[in-house]
Amino acid sequence: MKPLKVQFHVHTKDDPLDKPKHTAKEMLDFAASAQYDVVSITHHDGYFFNEEIFAYAEKLGILLVPGIEKTIERRHVLIINATPDVEKIVTFYDLSKYKKSHPDCLIIAPHPYFPRGFCLQEKLIKNINIFDAIEYSWFFTENINQFNKKAEKIAKLHRKPIIATSDNHILKYFNQGYTVVHAEKTWPAIRNAILENHIEIYTTPLTLEQFFKITLEMIIKFDIPWQFRRIVPWVGQFRSLTSSTKKCYAKDVTIKK
Repeated sequence: MKPLKVQFHVHTKDDPLDKPKHTAKEMLDFAASAQYDVVSITHHDGYFFNEEIFAYAEKLGILLVPGIEKTIERRHVLIINATPDVEKIVTFYDLSKYKKSHPDCLIIAPHPYFPRGFCLQEKLIKNINIFDAIEYSWFFTENINQFNKKAEKIAKLHRKPIIATSDNHILKYFNQGYTVVHAEKTWPAIRNAILENHIEIYTTPLTLEQFFKITLEMIIKFDIPWQFRRIVPWVGQFRSLTSSTKKCYAKDVTIKK
């Protein structure tokens, strides 16, 4: 049984909210080149899955699992192996009912304690029984990692597995955080392995320089969050700095358990 390299938090050009530059096929090409076995496209509040893209992924040797990053009570939630009716979810009560009627889904708390209004914060504990796993965000440095550490603490307290992702918007950072799952390459086997914590997570701390370069790069390359463009009118001065960045920061991954 070959360990599976998994990426569960990906955005593409078709995302209704964020606007990355790459298409789903371009993302899958990149994932295949990085030897991923399983990928889930998780657009904001938009279920994205069609037979053409599924067949394209299959041709590349990738199991494409439908997903979504759903806004629920103004907070973000990752739902993997979702169905089209997932878009109807509005409240956490709706989410609990959805989980009961769709027992094969996997519900992940993304970046729960980062200081943004859409992060779960106190709603994670309040609804902890709904969540199957908690995300370890790729966006941290050795000295700026208190948000992931809090997520780890909560995961340990409530016996939830930790899933590493790259919350990918820019392809060259696709490999910054990912999970290896020890399971057969079927969704039921993958889900069960995650729930039983037969996984390892791989991620690399950013340097402070990388941290700030990536922040600027994400602001410049797509229009999310829009408010930054209004309050930082001089951000274009950094275009040449960020566009010339070629290094993939995840060449030497480290394991966190």
